Amino acid sequence: MTEDQLNARLDALGGRLAWISNTEARAAWVNGFGANGEFNEERTKIIDQAEQILDQLQAAGGSPQFKPAG
Repeated sequence: MTEDQLNARLDALGGRLAWISNTEARAAWVNGFGANGEFNEERTKIIDQAEQILDQLQAAGGSPQFKPAG
């Protein structure tokens, strides 16, 4: 993967983590889906994937390109 592709993947993973966090926060108010750890396994997998991508970027001499949220 190119540096741009790795950064795009990091952006996608970050977006999914943000969605999970938002869903869990909203679910906490009504004890809905996500309030009881339903996303814990997915979150762990996403974080592992992000760490692998960061390792690949570092090995390639690149760095993450952060984009402002919103």
